[in-house]
Amino acid sequence: MKSLAEIRAHLKAEQEKAEAQKNGTFTGERKADSFLAFWNVPYNEPLNLRFLPDADESNPFFWRERDMINLTFNGVVGMHTDKVTVQVPCNEMWVPKSCPVLKEVRQWFQSANETGNEELKAMAGRYWKKKTYLMQCFIAPDSVAVKDDIAPENPIRRILANKDIFDKVKSILLNPGIKESPTHYVQGRDFGIVKTKNGGGYNSYDMSQFSMSERPLNEEELAAIEKYGLYNLNDFMPKQPTPEELKAIEEMFEASVNGEAYDPARWAFAYRPAGVPKPNSGTVTESKPTPAPVQQESEPAPVAPTAPVTPAPQAAPVTSVATPAATTPEAPKEQLSASALVARLKQQGK
Repeated sequence: MKSLAEIRAHLKAEQEKAEAQKNGTFTGERKADSFLAFWNVPYNEPLNLRFLPDADESNPFFWRERDMINLTFNGVVGMHTDKVTVQVPCNEMWVPKSCPVLKEVRQWFQSANETGNEELKAMAGRYWKKKTYLMQCFIAPDSVAVKDDIAPENPIRRILANKDIFDKVKSILLNPGIKESPTHYVQGRDFGIVKTKNGGGYNSYDMSQFSMSERPLNEEELAAIEKYGLYNLNDFMPKQPTPEELKAIEEMFEASVNGEAYDPARWAFAYRPAGVPKPNSGTVTESKPTPAPVQQESEPAPVAPTAPVTPAPQAAPVTSVATPAATTPEAPKEQLSASALVARLKQQGK
């Protein structure tokens, strides 16, 4: 028979699990994970990492670039009404100008620039693709610990760095004074990720940098490479969407813009938020590996193409009736709301 303390602990665990499922943060029992949550470090203390080459010898770099799009929903149908976010891959990683989301968002940017509508421009930025960079590494000696990290037996870890960190990483490759790659086993260098707060109170990684001195890998690190081998980074990249998944992305985008809830019955086969089970399975999964919750950089939007916007049910666009008056000066440029401009753009595509 369980003790009262054991019963209380069990009830508490069940309550926390239910709350996590409601909030879309439950991913199953915590266990060792090769993915390193590098942002969970104290401020102003370096997390020293040693980047390693990609096992794929056809990749000239030690990273892979990912382009993902965040789709936010007002809850999950049949579960809760709290906001959830689903990450979907941008199809332009494989085929230029083929992403159904960016096809429309490009026109939002163009219209925002023409009308001066900052609300529409901000909304376009939220749906623009976000870049992260997948790399593998050791946690180097004398490094600060990552909070709540459960290290796997294999000490080779993976991270998803945002553009700010990646630019610091890439800078060493452009330095003519550096003779060897930072991933070199003997003449390589450790990279220190340092988290600080900027003037606006947000996390910043501007102090991150490579060590000034070289460090050969130690015996334990070399033994780990020999025993486990390096990761093929492409194995952890998103897969190109199928036609059915591209259709789901387009529908999810429309629903997100319209402020609707995520519908598992329509889209769980393709992409789903944490806490939503895979169809015909009790397994709770996330749509993609969790990216670092640091500011991700959006690639500047190019000039909008002339491709038509896919029509969808929308409110009628706002129109203005011109009233001619010979003595009236020219009226200022019409300022529509973001939602009205989106509706107008869709109407023009019909």
